[in-house]
Amino acid sequence: MHLFDRLSLGPAAEIAGARPLGNGALVVQARAARAGNVQVYRGDEVARPDLAQVRIYRDPDEIFRPESLRSFGHKPVTLDHPPEAVTPRTWRGVARGHVGDEVVRDGEFVRIPMLLADSAAIAAVQGGRREISVGYTCDLDWTPGTAPDGSPYDARQTQVIVDHVAIVAQGRAGPDCRIGDADRRLAEAEARAEAAETALAQRDGEVAALRARVPDAAALDALAAERSGLIAQARRILGDAFDPAGLAPEVIRRQAVARLLGDAETAAMSAAAIEGAFRALAADPRHAAPRPFADPLRDALRQRPDASTQAPLTQEAAHAAMVETLRNAWKPAGAR
Repeated sequence: MHLFDRLSLGPAAEIAGARPLGNGALVVQARAARAGNVQVYRGDEVARPDLAQVRIYRDPDEIFRPESLRSFGHKPVTLDHPPEAVTPRTWRGVARGHVGDEVVRDGEFVRIPMLLADSAAIAAVQGGRREISVGYTCDLDWTPGTAPDGSPYDARQTQVIVDHVAIVAQGRAGPDCRIGDADRRLAEAEARAEAAETALAQRDGEVAALRARVPDAAALDALAAERSGLIAQARRILGDAFDPAGLAPEVIRRQAVARLLGDAETAAMSAAAIEGAFRALAADPRHAAPRPFADPLRDALRQRPDASTQAPLTQEAAHAAMVETLRNAWKPAGAR
């Protein structure tokens, strides 16, 4: 039985990926057959004029049968269907190109390369004609059944052999089968790869920014030494009880300057003025904070060489040590 299945070659924009040859011919890719689906024919198309329509299942085992796939190779490409099967007698009058031999399964479809060697066929495709219709012979097994997707059918195709591939105005199977689909998939893959590369570059930039915010060990040591010096200078003005925990350097300087110049005058000073005033005031020994009241007894206890290993001094012994310290306080350190 001779049947025609129509499949879409896709929108005109997708023909952009076609490969022109030096002589003006055009090589395009097309999905030429679909398997695993149920297609509806008129009864008179399948020699059943008694039926208004017939649902025919395209069994993948038959469509992708090696003999069926090989039958696509080197078959003529025509503009519309010829009135009869293509033979050597009719080939010259109807052929506008031919199918290549790289026929492969592409999911549920058969993909074929087509060489368009006729100017009218090339112009038709470039002008927007995107449908193809495969002319083929097959046998029909009229055993009804249900396809895997749940669609009922009246018959199933067997022994599919391709006769020709026609470029037509309208297809039976819709836009899933199209010229340039392989190029579209490649473009989508390239777009995904470019997006992934962009995301990777953004991540590398974020990592570099984070690294720039974290100084190395030497820089950390320098920052620690700078802060320790600042705190030591501030305590000369504010006293040993000053607690700098959690305070920024500018806050520490402002508190020290305010201690000597007053809050009212300090409030109007800029950060740069505060820093200059702090440096001048910290360097002036007249502004050093008073030391706590001296306690000779405490100092005597702290300076006793064996204080950490001997038992605590009695009150009398501590008093005697204090008297001895006061008696010799006038002497140079080496003469005591």
